[in-house]
Amino acid sequence: MRALNKKLMTLACATCLTVGVGAVAYADTVDLGYGLYGSTSPTVKAVEVMRVPTDAKLRNNEQSQIISVANKAAVDAVNTSLKLQAPVQVEPMKGDVLDGFSYYQLQGTDKQGHHVGQLVVVDYSKNAIDQVLGMSKTVVKKGADVKSGPKNPSTSKPVALYSKELAQEKLQSLKGNTIEGAKLAKDLKMINDKLPSQIMGAFDKMLATEKNLSPKSKEELRSYVDFMAKQVSLDATHVAYKPVQTRYGTAVTGDLRGSLSYDGFRNSYALIGYAVPTDKGVSLQILSSDDSSYDYWANELNHMYQTQSLKGGK
Repeated sequence: MRALNKKLMTLACATCLTVGVGAVAYADTVDLGYGLYGSTSPTVKAVEVMRVPTDAKLRNNEQSQIISVANKAAVDAVNTSLKLQAPVQVEPMKGDVLDGFSYYQLQGTDKQGHHVGQLVVVDYSKNAIDQVLGMSKTVVKKGADVKSGPKNPSTSKPVALYSKELAQEKLQSLKGNTIEGAKLAKDLKMINDKLPSQIMGAFDKMLATEKNLSPKSKEELRSYVDFMAKQVSLDATHVAYKPVQTRYGTAVTGDLRGSLSYDGFRNSYALIGYAVPTDKGVSLQILSSDDSSYDYWANELNHMYQTQSLKGGK
């Protein structure tokens, strides 16, 4: 009997180890940049679509070319926007904006059905953040503020350079906010009223640089885009953000639930985002899915990040 009990105990232990190892084996890893990695729960499969590591030593030639092209495009886009929208002249952006990025498709199933999410990670460099803070400082010094008009530079606080400690300190004092109901409906009306003109404004700027189209072709194309722009509308039922504590330190999380409509067709969506400060920059992670899968992916990300609310964020 003693021998039988010993064999049963051995079998039980072996079964536990097999189940435990199996669960770990089926958990997938996603690269969040700057040495941060996340593990999905065992029931969620992560498939890497594209990845450029933030550590240049870990990149192959193709990944190095991709990040080089992406940075050039990002710098050009930022500098073009500055010329058109900056209230005062500022130094143009230089160097790298992005240190890396990745894109994963996530899939999981529960009693509600099958869920598919797209996780996009963008790692913004300290270099870019410092330059943006420097631009803000220039605007303040020259006595212009986009939102509130002229200010007295002598009464403005100096803009410090980026650091993980400073970013986390700012986030810890951030008060969370939730917008829904009548307030959100009012904001959406303002956005939708301006949306067609904003779309056309951006399109006209792009069209002005096009040299291969005749004036007649440009006018026909513009009329078509103008018609399409008037059919587009945004809707949202919930917008929120709050500071949180995660396995990676203090961060901020936010979500947006709503739909995009075009000419009577409605496509619902949900976005859940995390911004995590690190020593070398900020890792921004956004998961998009159909709105019906919001609860599933919110729970999954809470598991991955070990999210805990901060008292200061309430």
